[in-house]
Amino acid sequence: MTNLLKFILQWVAALMLLAIVLIVLSNVFFRYFLHVGLGWTEEAARFLLIALTFVAAAAAVKEWGHFQLLIATKWIPEKYHRLVQLFAVLVVLLLSVILVRYGIAITQVSWFQTSPTMEWSMGYLYSIVPASGVVMFLFALEHFVNVWRGGSLPRHGTVPDEHPVTHGPAGSLPEQRTDQWL
Repeated sequence: MTNLLKFILQWVAALMLLAIVLIVLSNVFFRYFLHVGLGWTEEAARFLLIALTFVAAAAAVKEWGHFQLLIATKWIPEKYHRLVQLFAVLVVLLLSVILVRYGIAITQVSWFQTSPTMEWSMGYLYSIVPASGVVMFLFALEHFVNVWRGGSLPRHGTVPDEHPVTHGPAGSLPEQRTDQWL
């Protein structure tokens, strides 16, 4: 189920990015070639970018694709990696709860405010914050259960070996370690 949700989030993010590109290009075309300004385009592109940020951030939690301090985990003995992973997931769980809690508060405060050009309720825009927090919480909870049961977090990126060893015929590229850390 969470894989389907991630797939949907990725497609929504891709469509939002496409919409931003089309909106901005149409604004440029109308403004510089037809000499007609479309006032709503800048606001719509800004709102889509904000929503895109939160949608993509939620999808990144599922893939465990956010910023990671790989060098720090390289110094930690391997027997402690599971504890570090559990701690990292707990931090994400805490931050997602904060997004939900304060996202609801800002949505309530801004519900009756309207955007200057399109006159949309700002509450609609801010509602993406608690919604993405809930999705992040679900993905992080799945990671926590997986690590708690002895699994590990999804792995991204590689950490090259400090002293790669050359194998194979002369002139071939040196092998690099592909150990992946938290």
